Amino acid sequence: MKVNKQVGIVLMGLAVLTWTAACAGTSGMMDADKNDMIMEKPMDGMFAGAEGHHAAGKAEITKGMGGKSMLVLSGLEVDKVPDGRVYLAKDGDYIHGIEVGKLTQFSGTVSFDVPPGTDAAAFNSVVIWCKKFNVEIGRAYLPKTMM
Repeated sequence: MKVNKQVGIVLMGLAVLTWTAACAGTSGMMDADKNDMIMEKPMDGMFAGAEGHHAAGKAEITKGMGGKSMLVLSGLEVDKVPDGRVYLAKDGDYIHGIEVGKLTQFSGTVSFDVPPGTDAAAFNSVVIWCKKFNVEIGRAYLPKTMM
């Protein structure tokens, strides 16, 4: 009987040590996860049509494979134009912006790689422009926010 009591105490002590070690390990992992969770929210905004043109959907600058910046237009519904171009711009000024691609799909989801070396955070809007008719089709503003 005495041996059983000592074994029980030893086992209980081991259980407490194991539980304490597990909690310490979990706490460390949780701290690491907290650091991983502190990240910048992707920049995103909703399209609005310009001067009689229809443009709707969401524009978002996000990270793609290998940490590469991408511009994703989702839920896109925009007037079909013969020479639509997509620009990252500052305050809607596409002339001083960066062209990221030609718009060949006018609905659904379309993705463009942001050119290497471009600081996507330097831009706060996306403009869809028809080069042939020199007219803006729509734009989305991208407010910078943190999670």
